[in-house]
Amino acid sequence: MRERRRGGRILLVTLAALGVGSCFLPIPRAMRPPDAVVEAARRDSIAAAEREAARQDSIAAAEREAARQDSIARAAREAARRDSIARAERAAAARRDSILEAQRAAALRDSLEAARRDSLIAATRRDSLASIEVARAAVEAELAELRESGPVYVAHDEAARLVWDTDAEAALATTLLPVIRREGLDADIAASIWLLVRTDGRVEATAVQVSSGDQAFDAAAVRAARGLLFAPALRDGRPTAVWALREISLLMR
Repeated sequence: MRERRRGGRILLVTLAALGVGSCFLPIPRAMRPPDAVVEAARRDSIAAAEREAARQDSIAAAEREAARQDSIARAAREAARRDSIARAERAAAARRDSILEAQRAAALRDSLEAARRDSLIAATRRDSLASIEVARAAVEAELAELRESGPVYVAHDEAARLVWDTDAEAALATTLLPVIRREGLDADIAASIWLLVRTDGRVEATAVQVSSGDQAFDAAAVRAARGLLFAPALRDGRPTAVWALREISLLMR
């Protein structure tokens, strides 16, 4: 566009020069204007050409300034866009950091809570095991005392009950029958034996209260009694060790 304007100015100057030059062509003297008029016309033509050139220069300068302002505005818009993108990226990074920090805090809280629960569970388990050990030690001490003391009465709400089934009957017969046959004893022979029944229903110790009159049978009766199983005696709803008197015979129930 600047080239077109420059070409226009050159054309105007050329035309003005031609116009001035035409004033010097040979003209019949009778038709020639006065020299002052010619000079004035020449000066007017040159001034007009200069004004047109100045106008064209002013337009070109205005266009260049407009182009510069457009370039500045575009640069400002681009800078603003980059700043906006940078702010958005910083905000997104801050959000991500905040989310990660919240996740780390939640994980730490969960870890601490899990550790606290585990600690409570472990403490409860230790307390429970300690309580069990204390209770077991108390039972063992009581059982040892009863074993040492021999048959004595132990307060209870429910007596120990013999668990009688085919296995118990077979074990009794297997223990007593060979002795009865070998010794030639009556089938209804019996011996009264004290049994120390533990809290799990098994027999801990025995003591012959009334002998059958045959030592071999008494020994077999003791062996048979040690294999018996009872529902333990109860005191305040809890199993307790007691001495129970049972008559051991082939026909016992």
